[in-house]
Amino acid sequence: MTVQKKNTYLNRILLTHFPYLRLTSTRWQTATIFHKETRMKKTTSILLALLFVAAVFANCKPKEEDDNTPVLALLLYANDQLSGNCATIVKQGTAYAANLSVVPKGGCKVSQTKAEAVASLETQRNSIVAFYTKAGSACDAVAASVTTTYNSFITNTNNTADATYAASAALQRAVSISNIVTESKNTLVVQGRTEAQIAATKPGNLNDLFFASAFQTAAGVPACATAVKALDQTSADALTSTPPTKIVSSACGYGTGASYTTSSGVTLPLATTKCATLNTEF
Repeated sequence: MTVQKKNTYLNRILLTHFPYLRLTSTRWQTATIFHKETRMKKTTSILLALLFVAAVFANCKPKEEDDNTPVLALLLYANDQLSGNCATIVKQGTAYAANLSVVPKGGCKVSQTKAEAVASLETQRNSIVAFYTKAGSACDAVAASVTTTYNSFITNTNNTADATYAASAALQRAVSISNIVTESKNTLVVQGRTEAQIAATKPGNLNDLFFASAFQTAAGVPACATAVKALDQTSADALTSTPPTKIVSSACGYGTGASYTTSSGVTLPLATTKCATLNTEF
């Protein structure tokens, strides 16, 4: 598979899972700017540190002290930030497209600066390439291609005028949701899933999102795709079964328009793919 074809496939995967970019006829431009993955990585580290402090505090406090309120509040906050999923909402006339991902609540945010967008792209690149490194030499060519593609995205982001970037960011909203499966149930039905299949479908996690991007991008190089899947065959099977029993992205809509277009370029009828709870957020 040529580098150009692999990059074309990666572009499609990126727009499905990371709706930060749009492809114009001449170059990549930043349109939907997120800092979700980078923010989540930092948030997770901070929350783990907080949990450690909370545990130490709880174990070391005097026996006569019975007020656990501060510790419980800290633990509840940490759990809250690491739970849930994320909806990226784009206004399209009178319709609203909600692109859903498994990014947790703590990382569900629209980036407001180019520096944040670049940091997010770097995190995505490094996270995906890490799977190729673990998979071995069969993935060397794919890793090089993905690195080149992401570096191009980063260059284009840095070259975007500040005013253009700010205008693009203003068109987006990020809203935390409880579960991408239940939120997009109507869409899953339209895609052909039965009630039983939907009930058996679970959201993946942030690692699954990068993992899926890694082996899907390597699909044109079978030896690499196989090596990547072997790193976690159970998750790979769940993400690729018919239909998948684990998903990392989905979509739904709301508003009064006839249809909307997802971040991956798919146009869906609004009437039959409405979100379960999202209906006024923007």
